[in-house]
Amino acid sequence: MEAVEDFKQDEVANIPNSLLISAAYIGKTKKVSLKFYNPESEKIYIWEDKTGHRPYCFSKMAPEDLDFLSERDDVIEIKTVKKIDTLKDKEIPVSKIIVTDPLAIGGTQTTQSIRNVVESWESDIKYYENYLYDNSLIIGKYYKIENDKIIPHDFEMSDETNLAMKSMLFDKLGNTGMTDTKQFEEEVSNWAELLNQPVPKIRRMSLDIEVETDGRRLPDVKIADKKVTAIGFEASDGMKRVFVLRRDGIEEGVNDLDKNIQVVFYEKDQEKKLIEDAFGLVKKYPVLITYNGDGFDLPYLYNRAKRLGISEDVNPLYMMKDSATLTKGVHLDLYRTFSNKAFQIYVFSQKYSDFSLNSVSKGVLGEQKMDYGVEIDNMTYYQIAKYCQNDAYLTFKLTSFNEDLLMNLLVVITRIARMPIDDISRMGVSQWIRSLLYYEHRKNNFLIPRRNEIEGKSAGMANDAVIKDKKYRGGLVIEPVEGVHFDVTVMDFASLYPSIIKVNNLSYETVRCPHEECKKNAIPGTSHWGCTKKNGLTSLIIGSLRDLRVNYYKSLSKKENITDEERQLYTVVSQALKVILNASYGVMGAEIFPLYFLPAAEATTALGRYIIMDTIEKCKGIQLEVLYGDTDSLFVKKPTVQQIDDVIKLAKKDHGVELEIDKEYRYVVLSNRKKNYFGVTKKGKVDVKGLTGKKSHTPPFIKTLFYELLDILAEVENEEQFGNAKKKVSDKIADYAKRVQEKSIPLKELTFNVTLSKAPAEYVKTIPQHIRAAKQLETTREIKKGDIISYVKILNKPGVKPVELARQDEIDSGKYMEFMESTLEQITSSMDLDFDTILGKPKQTGLDQFFWN
Repeated sequence: MEAVEDFKQDEVANIPNSLLISAAYIGKTKKVSLKFYNPESEKIYIWEDKTGHRPYCFSKMAPEDLDFLSERDDVIEIKTVKKIDTLKDKEIPVSKIIVTDPLAIGGTQTTQSIRNVVESWESDIKYYENYLYDNSLIIGKYYKIENDKIIPHDFEMSDETNLAMKSMLFDKLGNTGMTDTKQFEEEVSNWAELLNQPVPKIRRMSLDIEVETDGRRLPDVKIADKKVTAIGFEASDGMKRVFVLRRDGIEEGVNDLDKNIQVVFYEKDQEKKLIEDAFGLVKKYPVLITYNGDGFDLPYLYNRAKRLGISEDVNPLYMMKDSATLTKGVHLDLYRTFSNKAFQIYVFSQKYSDFSLNSVSKGVLGEQKMDYGVEIDNMTYYQIAKYCQNDAYLTFKLTSFNEDLLMNLLVVITRIARMPIDDISRMGVSQWIRSLLYYEHRKNNFLIPRRNEIEGKSAGMANDAVIKDKKYRGGLVIEPVEGVHFDVTVMDFASLYPSIIKVNNLSYETVRCPHEECKKNAIPGTSHWGCTKKNGLTSLIIGSLRDLRVNYYKSLSKKENITDEERQLYTVVSQALKVILNASYGVMGAEIFPLYFLPAAEATTALGRYIIMDTIEKCKGIQLEVLYGDTDSLFVKKPTVQQIDDVIKLAKKDHGVELEIDKEYRYVVLSNRKKNYFGVTKKGKVDVKGLTGKKSHTPPFIKTLFYELLDILAEVENEEQFGNAKKKVSDKIADYAKRVQEKSIPLKELTFNVTLSKAPAEYVKTIPQHIRAAKQLETTREIKKGDIISYVKILNKPGVKPVELARQDEIDSGKYMEFMESTLEQITSSMDLDFDTILGKPKQTGLDQFFWN
């Protein structure tokens, strides 16, 4: 159990209306402390528990059989309580083991941990999470504290919002699949009240540090024996600053920094003062933002401060096992946030492919790190200042662009997941959903089942998984009708899997429920059945969130008579719900998830396949040709408005799912391979499924060619023009191929650029090509994690060379031709173009190939 440093607490018994933003366990006092952000004062207030709440876990053994635990000093009491066993759908007695310290329950590998001695329930939940669940405290919600009593503050919903809510509940809930619709309506209303609470502007500062290097390796954060040479800052109140340490042998340079950036110089013996001043600044802001601050900046500053003898009272930082925090504030490490696949895919539409500050800034902001073409140790003072402050600026801007989008999203997700904002920023979406479901179990007095109990429900069942690494079948992919098709509409099932979960009451406790009479309620395509007696927890929560997003927030954000603040909030909430909903089905079938239940995941995808097949049959019935289908979308050819309207109504009536128009293509080219097509929309945008030509490590000349080919295809309006485009594509590829073979393409256009995810020395078993190139560079400069290695492919061993060391005549043209062929294959195969024919090679038999080569 991680604890936050024991700090001299400002005694707070009364707190004005503030946002609950975080929670932590204080080791010294053995209590939970809550962090509240007050929008008026822009400060964090800390309140420590006064209720006497204690850590505990449950056992199914009777208290008398647990007598041996009662003898322990750290066990306060063992008593019988009633909990609902969700798997058996009945109330059962369990023993509640109450202890003095979370470590008594778990956290050590010895018999001191109760969970290692007896079979226990709910013994692997962090203590501060338990505290939040038990007290029904929702992070991201507003509370005030009066005489040490926490009082929720509920905002009145506007008439406009109330009206939208009522009409949604009245008109659009449709087929809920719920056995108790009143419970569903209450759930929807509760969510709307919570999610419509205003999101405050949070006062914050970003920080980035530079450290001396010896030119060989990255400074060791634990030893912290190298000087901190610069610290850059950027804050929400407009403060822009950089501290620079003077050292021997460094030139002043030219001050070309923005006039708003304050540069403060420290003499070479003043490093201690530089760090103390930085700590002083950190204490002024409630939230600190870094990029990889957990892994480098904060542990380095913390350990360097210790080494320099800076007093603990001055140091605001506190180190935990794999993260860093502030004793009185909150620290968000954006490296961890942007590495989260849910953010990368659903929020930022994969605008970045690796997680370095430079790539993320380029993809999301269209800005990048300073590049002076020299190592930082060879820069002038003003170059170091600009380089360092720019990193702090980029880090801050990632939270502020688009009206504070990321900060607002984090606050809204804390509300949904019931989890501290610092945890949300660092943890994956399966952890968010775990926390949300645990909160709901506690609220309903459900005993959270153990993993082996849930698995016991599906023991001995066979399944027909066809996905690699998955134990169940995924979505359905319909064979494409090969060729070029004009006037194609793609119809998409909105939130298909969340809709299925809601409409069919799917949850770990309702699929294969214990009631004999429910076995008649078979789930098509499976050997499972669904419960008809009670609402499933997953179904209730995911269903209500899904309806809110599809029927409420998406339409509210488009309304004309609302304020900009309201529009921004509705858009952010809709985005946050999208992230959670897209992951909700996935976690049901992910073995890492504590409530993982294979039949529930199987039932979801089986129903998805059933709905798609049935919808295709409906299309045939109204003479609408389906060209291709993939999981939750259908490609239909030359549909009329009436046909589309009919299909949408049938999907809603028969399956309770929303079908909507996603894209309209001027034409689509389908190859004989699934998930491999490209199309041009009616607005002239080219879509290529998979888009290999865009990958960050693709050599620039191939990217250029790829986009030139897309430009040719975007101009096509009809079938006759398509034939001409085919010839232009063929000629363009042949021209580039000739230049490759003649070795006339400049070296920098041939580079593969790969970011190092770890230092070269850490690669031991297999040495990838970019590391072979990096090792050649180590003789000339220091290579560290996060560096971009640019290399070319050469004829002689080791087959690669850093671009700065390579010569034009040693380029391996054959390798580039192979890479060009594989990258462009999506386009050429879809257009029925043969690469060898384009290059003028004869169709090859084995013998031909021998002579040709």
